[in-house]
Formats: sequence, C-alpha cells, structure tokens
Amino acid sequence: MLQAALKLASLHHCDELVCLGDMAGFDQRFYRYSSTRSASKCLALVRSNCRWIVAGNHDQHAAGVFPTYSNGFAYPENWFDLQNEDRKNLSRGRVWCYEGDEPNDLGLNDLLFMRKLPEYIILTINDITCLFSHYIYPDFTGSTTRDIKRPIHLKEHWDLMNIHNVTLSFCGHFHNFFTGFAYQRSLPFSKAIHSIPHNSFNMGNEKVIIVLPPLAGEKGRTSFSIIDMNSLKINIVTVG
Repeated sequence: MLQAALKLASLHHCDELVCLGDMAGFDQRFYRYSSTRSASKCLALVRSNCRWIVAGNHDQHAAGVFPTYSNGFAYPENWFDLQNEDRKNLSRGRVWCYEGDEPNDLGLNDLLFMRKLPEYIILTINDITCLFSHYIYPDFTGSTTRDIKRPIHLKEHWDLMNIHNVTLSFCGHFHNFFTGFAYQRSLPFSKAIHSIPHNSFNMGNEKVIIVLPPLAGEKGRTSFSIIDMNSLKINIVTVG
C-alpha cells in the first residue's frame, strides 16, 4: 500500500511528502498481509521519500520511547520488558498497552532513527502556518486512551494553535474512513470532529483541525491525502 501511494503521489506531482506516524504496529485482528509485512521496509520507504516525519504511538512503543504526555500515568522503567497482562494491570486503561502488536523486523539503525522522531512539527508554507502530528495536544502521539468527543476536549490544542498562530492542523491516529474537521466555533455539546464522506474539500482561511484518513486502513479501506497549499484544497486519493 505504501509503495502504491508513493507512485500515486508522484503521478499527482506532489512536491513534498509528510508522514503522520505509525510506521510500526501490526495487529492481525485488523490488518492483512501478515506474511509480507515489514516495518523496516516501510520505514525505509518513508525515510527516503518524506521530508517530514512525526512519531506515532506504535512507533514510540516499538522504539522503546516514553511519550511526553502520559495522562497522569507514571511509566515504570521496565515498561517495555513487561508482559502484556502486567502492562494492562498497571496502566488501568490510561495508556495503550499494544497487546495485539506482532513482533517487528526493525533493526538497530531503524530504532535509533525512530527514537529521535519529533512528536509534532510546525512549519510555514505559502505564509500559512501548519501543525503536523499523529494526534491531539497534549497527547501528540496518541499514546493514551484519552478520547476526543466534545469541543472542550480540543481546547488545549486550540490554545497551542493560537499561541503559534497555526491555521491548519493535520493529524491521523483516528483511523476514520472519512476526513474529519473541527472548528473553534463549534457548539459546546456538538461532536468534536465531524467526518464528511467526500473526497475533495476547500479548507478556507479559518483555523481548522483536520483528521486525515489512514493509508493503513482497517478492513482494507486505504487512502492518502493531497494538500494543495495554493488553492487550499484537500483531495483524498484511494489506494488499492
């Protein structure tokens, strides 16, 4: 899927590529291609094609990195050496324990690279400041079970966007089939993220948090996103 997406990105003349994390992590309950999977090869493709890469929760777990935000949970030093059941008992549902992840083929150089990945990136493109992350601040990597249901759950993320004058915030992690949007003007008791079943969107000039559908989609639904920073449009391209 990643190879196919990279070919399509080239055909669509994409100038730069961004990876929003989770290059590692394979759960046979959700994904196919068990016999041909390779986190190491995926990482190599991402490294050789993407200008910007941020860490996802599965990446940090595979690399043995503690996330910056832990939802009040104090990770024990031997966390990554514990058995799945012990991690679940200790975490009490506050952080993900990755009990479904299969062993990966990441080598030492892969792990060293992943340990240095930033949790988020802020950059300015065509005078528009963008934030790229795997999930929502303060849980940029999505390592906790903190759920985003109501607009109040996005307050800290909006505050961060306002401090850094960010207009467009892009993240993944949700595994939604469709692109999701959040606006500061949302009513307090409405949904935080509104998914829209279309393949083309105008972003406009308003501050917005955009949840992009994943390339590693569950149940075989996969896509990647093309963001035109001149016309401020998003196009969702189906892969496979």
